[in-house]
Amino acid sequence: MWNLLVVEDETIVRLGLRYMLDWDGLAISWKAEAANGQEALKALAQQEIHIVMTDIRMPGMDGLELARRIKEQYSGVQIIFFSSFEDFPYVKEAVRIGVVDYLHKPTMDAEEIAAALKKATAALEQLHQEAVPQAHTDKDRDHLLQQMLETEEHPADWAERWKRYGLEALYGQGYQLALLRIAENQPVELQAGLARFMSFRYFLEEYTSREWGGILLSRDNKELIWLLALDGERAEAGAMQAYLDQLEQSLFKMLGIRLSYTYSMIHRKAEELPEAYRSAASQEPVSGGKLSGIIRLATAYIDGHLLEDLTLARTAEEIHVSVSHLSRLFLKETGQHFNEYVTAKKMLLARKLLRNSNRKVYEVAEELGYANPHYFSKLFKDDTGMTPLEFRNQ
Repeated sequence: MWNLLVVEDETIVRLGLRYMLDWDGLAISWKAEAANGQEALKALAQQEIHIVMTDIRMPGMDGLELARRIKEQYSGVQIIFFSSFEDFPYVKEAVRIGVVDYLHKPTMDAEEIAAALKKATAALEQLHQEAVPQAHTDKDRDHLLQQMLETEEHPADWAERWKRYGLEALYGQGYQLALLRIAENQPVELQAGLARFMSFRYFLEEYTSREWGGILLSRDNKELIWLLALDGERAEAGAMQAYLDQLEQSLFKMLGIRLSYTYSMIHRKAEELPEAYRSAASQEPVSGGKLSGIIRLATAYIDGHLLEDLTLARTAEEIHVSVSHLSRLFLKETGQHFNEYVTAKKMLLARKLLRNSNRKVYEVAEELGYANPHYFSKLFKDDTGMTPLEFRNQ
């Protein structure tokens, strides 16, 4: 199994590419993502990467400079370029650097991408034909961890098997295990069907790998298990709680999903993994960002009156608290100002209306309370990275 890193500054392009191909059928593991060249170099330093697919034109370090650095530091890595541009100088420089293929982003399809990846894996196989093949894959490692979670026995070779699968980093100063679910105290339409869970899983995979690393396992499409090695600041008391609070806020801001979580104490031995899991599973989940009764009332009122003239003063009056108290509490518990929260909720609804109806952009803007469609389009682009028309036509 060859490990892939995708470098693209547009999240929607990465998401589309991720679900466009049968990666298992290509014997490729979608290992990491990056939004720019600096993030890509960081991922290469932290993980074993065999293939890099990268856009050419990105903010900061462009794809050409990234490719040069990869070839200098990781000569065996195979590189595939994709770009919206057909400039001959780029193609010429790509050939000089030694990339596997050059794809035109607006017209590339699954068959063309798969062909480029097969060229990359063929080159890798040729490079490694005299080397000892990698005996264990990430899938093997995840299977081992699943086995360990499901058994009460403690085989004597667990520690040895951890090392064999590259898990010795979990020793160090120890590890913690967190159980992550979609909170159940949400409106029915936000509860976890398979599609909702996959969005939840994808976001957490991308966010945790980029910010803190660790291993994320999915169990029965209901919960995620996050296994995080502790070192430096991570080993400080309260670090895991701080990570999960930040994760909860980011998840809610991006997808409107509330996170429910529990986590274990610090453990230092392989055979303690089942104990860490049982400990986390037996706790009362922290749900919905630990919202107080006042903020739950406020958010419920917002959700029920989203298409009306919502103001902080009107909401405070409805739930019988002062404006200043609600403002302070709202920011403290949700990580957003009242107006930011309302705008985020309206943008989520805007996506649904644009995707599931034929209404014109100005009609969607009017329904959401925006008299100026240009202002609505600006807010939408700030939130999604795309204009309403680009979102609808993707």
